[in-house]
Amino acid sequence: MFDSLKGMASMAGLLRDLPKIKAKMEEVKRELERVSVEAETGGGAVRVTANGQMRITSVHVDQTMMSALVDAANPDDCAMAEDLIAGAVNAALEKAKQAAGEKVSEAASDLNLPIPAGALGGLLG
Repeated sequence: MFDSLKGMASMAGLLRDLPKIKAKMEEVKRELERVSVEAETGGGAVRVTANGQMRITSVHVDQTMMSALVDAANPDDCAMAEDLIAGAVNAALEKAKQAAGEKVSEAASDLNLPIPAGALGGLLG
């Protein structure tokens, strides 16, 4: 019985702090717009930058390296280039997801929310 009362008190505390929580999450959202991570594949042949909102902000393909590696007439070479780009995009998004998880965990900690580190990863994709 006391455990349920304790839980209700905790829930009431969270509800009371809801405006503060909402404001903090908006702050985190703005911070995530400024987070920038970069990943590359093919020894730098493809470099992708993403932000903390899981958006790709740039894709750079090294023309010298790509022209030496890829013959546009060869389907295998084109497939390899596509794989490099997909790999760099996926790596950049994974880094962005990690950075976003860290920011959200920091915010939860600042608000004294009982959320263990890493528990928010599922919310981010």
